[in-house]
This record gives sequence, C-alpha cells and structure tokens, in this order.
Amino acid sequence: MSPREERRARLLEAARAVVLRFGYRKAGLEDVAREAGVSRATVYNYFPNKEMLFRAIVAEELERLRLAVAEAVDLRAEPAAQLLSYVRARGAQLERIRSFYVLRLNVGRDVLPIVEDELGALRAQERAFLEAILRAGIARGSFRSVEPGALAAALAAAFRGLEEEFVFEHGQGSAAGSELLLRTLLEGLSRPPVPSEEQP
Repeated sequence: MSPREERRARLLEAARAVVLRFGYRKAGLEDVAREAGVSRATVYNYFPNKEMLFRAIVAEELERLRLAVAEAVDLRAEPAAQLLSYVRARGAQLERIRSFYVLRLNVGRDVLPIVEDELGALRAQERAFLEAILRAGIARGSFRSVEPGALAAALAAAFRGLEEEFVFEHGQGSAAGSELLLRTLLEGLSRPPVPSEEQP
C-alpha cells in the first residue's frame, strides 16, 4: 500500500468514528482531521466535501462485504452448501460492519441518495450471485425448476430485511434467522433423492 493509500485508509477510519459519534449532519471535515491527526487541508486534498467522504466510507464497506462473502463460498460445493456458506459469511461480515448499518440508520432518508448507487450495485451483485447458485442447482438436478432470478431477488430482500430486524431491533446478528429461513426453503426447494434400484 502506498503512503497515499495508507493516509486515505486512515482518514476513512477516522471518518467512520466521527460520523458514528456525532451523526452525519453534525460531523464535519475538521472533526475528521482532528480524529486522524492531520490538517483540514489534508482531508480536503482527499475528499473535497463530506458527501464524497461518506460515499467513500460506504463504498469501501460494501466492497469488503462483497469480497468476503464471495471468498467464503466454494463454487465447487453442492448448491445448497453454497447457499448456506453465503448466509453464514454474510452474517459474520454483518457483525464486523455492524457500525456501518448503524451509520446508515443514523444518516436518515435525506442522505441515502448519496449512497444509493453503491447500495444498488451491491444488491445487483448479490442477486446475480444467488441466481448463479440457483441456476447451477437446477442444472444439476439438486433443485426443482423455479424462476432463479425471481427467487434470487426474494432471497436477497429477505436476508436484508432479517439483517435490519436483528441488528436494529434485537442488537444481534442475522445469521441464525437467515439460516433458518434458508433451511426451511431448501426443504421445499430440494428434490428428494431418487431411490436407487434395490439390490437383490
């Protein structure tokens, strides 16, 4: 990592802390500079305004989430195992970035358009990832024939809903709820094994 990249990463960490402490509206670039131990001019050199800084925080967190989940899923495994790996990895990463979800809640509706592009891109990637697993399961004969795009969209939406419910309402991770949902779905989605011919 170059010195410039290291400084940018340090500024993002400082910005996360500041926004979580003060909220998006009250946080200022001068607060970020103080937290990072640099001049205000240094912050402006990397991020010309608070909106660009916030967008960078969100984009980085979402990319970390996407990469961690993608790395956790073994695409050579059975499709049902891939889906379970996806749910578990997403739940573990959600615990790691819980502050991001709290941050997103705190910013309010007026600021969400700032990050809507990043959130939309992640949602599209998640749907495509789930759809690919479902298509592979259908092709292998592991899953019944369903519309994989529609089911992928429904799963992604359900997982997001569970995440927000568990994080904001119960203060705990969503992995258990998402896994329960998925296991229940798999019982209805999976085909029963074809009985082999009985040996005499």
